[in-house]
Amino acid sequence: MGQTNISGIIKDRKSKTPLPFATVITNTGIGTITDTEGRFNISSKNIFSALTITYVGYNKQNVIVPKQNNFITILLDASSENLGEVLIVAKENPALAIIRNTIKNRDKNNISKALQTFKYKLYNKLLVTANPDSISGTIDSVFVKKNDSLVFVALDSANYNFKKQINRHHLYITEKVAEHTFQRGKNKKETIFATRMAGFKTPIYEFLALDIESFSFYDEVYTLLGNNYINPLAKNALKKYNYKILDTIYNEQGASYMIHYKPKHNKDVAGLEGLLYIHEKSFALEKGIAELKGIVAVQAVQNFTYKNEENIWFPDETTISIRKGKNKEDVSIFGEVIKFSENETQNDSIVNPREKDFTDATYLISKSKIYDITINEPIRVINSASSIEIDDYAADRNEDFWNTYRTDSITSRGLEAYKVLDSLSESEGAEKKLNIARKVLKGYYPTKYFDLDLSKMINFNNYEGFRFGLGGVTNPTFSKIFQLETNAAYGFKDKTIKYHVGAAIRLSKTNNSWIGAGYTDDLQEAAKLDFLFEETSFALINPRNLNIGQFFNYKTFNINFKHDILPNLETKLEMSRGSYNPKFNYQFITNNLVYSEYNLTTATAALKWTPFSRYLNTPEGKFTIKNGFPKITVQFAKTFNDFLGGNLEFNQLKLKYEHDIKFLNKSSTNFLIQGGYTFGDAPLTHLYNATPNYSFANPWRKRINFSGTNAFETMAFNEFISDRYVSIQGRYNFDRFEITKKFRPSLSLISRFAIGSIESASEHYGVSFKKMNKGYMESGIVLNHLFKGFGVSSFYRYGQYSNAKFSDNLAVKLTYVLSLGF
Repeated sequence: MGQTNISGIIKDRKSKTPLPFATVITNTGIGTITDTEGRFNISSKNIFSALTITYVGYNKQNVIVPKQNNFITILLDASSENLGEVLIVAKENPALAIIRNTIKNRDKNNISKALQTFKYKLYNKLLVTANPDSISGTIDSVFVKKNDSLVFVALDSANYNFKKQINRHHLYITEKVAEHTFQRGKNKKETIFATRMAGFKTPIYEFLALDIESFSFYDEVYTLLGNNYINPLAKNALKKYNYKILDTIYNEQGASYMIHYKPKHNKDVAGLEGLLYIHEKSFALEKGIAELKGIVAVQAVQNFTYKNEENIWFPDETTISIRKGKNKEDVSIFGEVIKFSENETQNDSIVNPREKDFTDATYLISKSKIYDITINEPIRVINSASSIEIDDYAADRNEDFWNTYRTDSITSRGLEAYKVLDSLSESEGAEKKLNIARKVLKGYYPTKYFDLDLSKMINFNNYEGFRFGLGGVTNPTFSKIFQLETNAAYGFKDKTIKYHVGAAIRLSKTNNSWIGAGYTDDLQEAAKLDFLFEETSFALINPRNLNIGQFFNYKTFNINFKHDILPNLETKLEMSRGSYNPKFNYQFITNNLVYSEYNLTTATAALKWTPFSRYLNTPEGKFTIKNGFPKITVQFAKTFNDFLGGNLEFNQLKLKYEHDIKFLNKSSTNFLIQGGYTFGDAPLTHLYNATPNYSFANPWRKRINFSGTNAFETMAFNEFISDRYVSIQGRYNFDRFEITKKFRPSLSLISRFAIGSIESASEHYGVSFKKMNKGYMESGIVLNHLFKGFGVSSFYRYGQYSNAKFSDNLAVKLTYVLSLGF
């Protein structure tokens, strides 16, 4: 009898594990490949009676289609053939010519290069689950060897309980519906219309931005689970990979070559290996498979569908699966290297008959189905919008909405997973804890309508003594378009209250545009290099403030505006008018006038460019989802004489360049270049001190205090003042040394250099300082995490500004790294 429809599963004969992506061809030439579970389905108008199955590393098998059964199980035998190096005997490996032509035709077949515009919808479902049938449901006995005999100890019911659980529901589930739009020359844009995460009413925005399935075989770099690899179709790929033709497959569009690729050189971390299905005439990719085979096994599959009108293969479906691996090779996932531990303690006297447990059967799978594709129709993509935007109602979609957009129906196990995990999360308060953790890392503690600014609570300096305060900003629960901020503080030494109040209103969510106003009566360090783009990292106390002696009071009213020209090109504008009063013995003399305090009217414009960072627009505002480097900040300010009561006129240009390089061994290198140039009638409060953090107090032990952040640890406070300067800092951070499980110190090596000058030093009375035109240098080491977050650092001053006495060049400081425990 002939067949028009057949389904089945292909497994390894010995282990009975499913074989994903095996090729199944009918005797009439119709073919398919198995999915990640080893299953396949073939429907054809033509009658067929036999199947041919091929799989990398296994013997080819021919199977007669049974007459009565529409579902068959096929077992394959592993072959002894090694798919490693390609042996070339008489002529060049024919696979190389196919790969060369595929690389040559990349731009013609790459939708981002060949098409003007395209748009499509995408449904994604991610599961952490297991196949119940692959788990033993028995309760095993555990024995201990004693006197050459086995003594019963306990019953091991882990597999039994897990199978009961996995029969009811998946371990985890998320779903997403999104629309992707592309316009050549613009940013690709993803708009998420619906998102659902088990256990969370509000989605975890950072998770939505993970590069789980954003990979392309046509780019130079292939990104898989947050890590970059040389693409097997990159221009220089022939130097990196070996290729071998395994089979020729036929479908409605003709024949395609199935080519296996593998890295030429073995490395400590697993490299890409997989299959490419390449059309014989257009050299377009019909299917790409990439695998990482190590302690964790990762498989990524991208299917393409042929669009006849445009004569192009368009992505149709992507799949990522992560399972327990079968070898000890390291695998890198999202920047973390997963290694095999050979130090795990095992009790050889314990005997358990179970060879495999439920961890062998558990896996993660993420499937994305593309549909409603439109090509080369008018589309407008706004470049200034973030690359990912979440609809305000994305987390509130009902079941009717989901059923309309799902391309893969949800099972009872999926619905039960939502029910169980939502209930568990609510009882444990998981969502609230996550929100607190996210805000605390940014320096805030969330309440219902107001986020408290933790950095404003307590501080200490020479002028105010202990400073206690309270303040913060309203959050989106209060209002998504209106924002209030306020703080107040009291110094117990100067017995004065300082405060700030401000308000802003959002003009555009797409461009993150806000306009606001505020009034401030507070203190600031004199000659500090400050920017409108403040640092957002959390520091409960700035220990450098303990020794600052030169402050000025400022009372200013400002109008401010911020706007994203591009998602990674932000701008801030500010117009301020206020009075400035130095709180130290100082007079500024210019144009035969003496100023002990002065009024300034200032216009400031700042740009911040983060070309490799990525951002997400959410109902709660703009989120940074990838903190990329370099970061470049440029700021220009101009003060106006005789305008709104301003007394002085000068100009300021400031620059900051930050760059971090992370290595696979978890070490990193940091660079910081910053400086400023001021010209005109500028008082000392608006010049530069190069961020010193040292005191020549005696006896020497009094000089031991805390290290600052990017401060010159051997430069004395108020030692140098410049109206133009630049500093360069380099830091190398080693991975933490695991001496014991609890004692894991970290080592850093640091060098700093600064050079500056000042033209009119004679205009500044009451203070003494030096020029820094010969170049200032220091180097040191830092040992962190020695005890309860505390560490120690040591720096030495050398070069033109070194002191005659050795101890005056040496700085020993304490360090502290706050560990929040999550």
